[in-house]
Amino acid sequence: MKEWIKTKKNSKEHHHISSYYWKTFECEICKTPYPYVFKAGGRKYNLIDINKPENDYIILESLTLEKNTSRMVHVICPSSGVRSFKIGRGHDSDLRVNDISVSRCHALIKFKDNAFYLTDNVSKFGTLVLVR
Repeated sequence: MKEWIKTKKNSKEHHHISSYYWKTFECEICKTPYPYVFKAGGRKYNLIDINKPENDYIILESLTLEKNTSRMVHVICPSSGVRSFKIGRGHDSDLRVNDISVSRCHALIKFKDNAFYLTDNVSKFGTLVLVR
C-alpha cells in the first residue's frame, strides 16, 4: 500500500519548505479516504513517508472542506538566516495556498526561542489552527 501511495505523490522543494501533494488520497473503488496513520495489532503505522529534517521543523497539513480526495503536507524548516514564513495566495508568499478565502498574505509563521508562532496578518476570515 505504501509503495502504491508513493507513486501518487508529487513533491516540491523551495528554499526551506518541502511540499507533498496527493491528487487522490482515497480508495479508487469505494472512495474511502486513507488516513495518514493507522493502528493494527496494537501498533501504529505511517501510510506516508515524508522527509523530516534533523533540525527544528513544523509540519502543516492542508485540510479541504471537500471530501478527502486530495491531501497536501508542508514541512517548514527554519535556518539561522530564514526564521519567518509568509502564508497566503499571493505570489510573494513562501507557502502558497490556492483558495479564494485565503488572503494574499494571510498569516506569518515565525521561529523564535526554539518555538513556532503563528500570527494572523489581519486576514478577512481569520486564521484557524488545529494542533495535534
